[in-house]
Amino acid sequence: MLNETYMRIGRALSNCASSPMSTSYRPELDVSSVLDPDCANYFQSQIGVLRWAVELGQINIICEVSMLSSFLAMPREGHLTAVFNVFAYLKSHNRSRLVFDDTYAVINNQF
Repeated sequence: MLNETYMRIGRALSNCASSPMSTSYRPELDVSSVLDPDCANYFQSQIGVLRWAVELGQINIICEVSMLSSFLAMPREGHLTAVFNVFAYLKSHNRSRLVFDDTYAVINNQF
């Protein structure tokens, strides 16, 4: 369903984004059209993905994700465009890796 929505939206990520959000963009002042329910659901799911990215250590997008998260109830076209810009930024700045250690920790509970 989300892939169908993405295809219907007809957008692609740009190849370069120097910052997660344009310095002149103010999401609270956005007056673009309100998203239809399918696109709003897509916006909400993408904000969820970005929240996980922040939770896993991608702290360079924390302010942008926090600002855009406040519009989950009634997102607009400009907010969705801003989300795509954050993903484009992550795509062009993919220098980090997550490494998980799958060994079990030995905890000694002797007091």
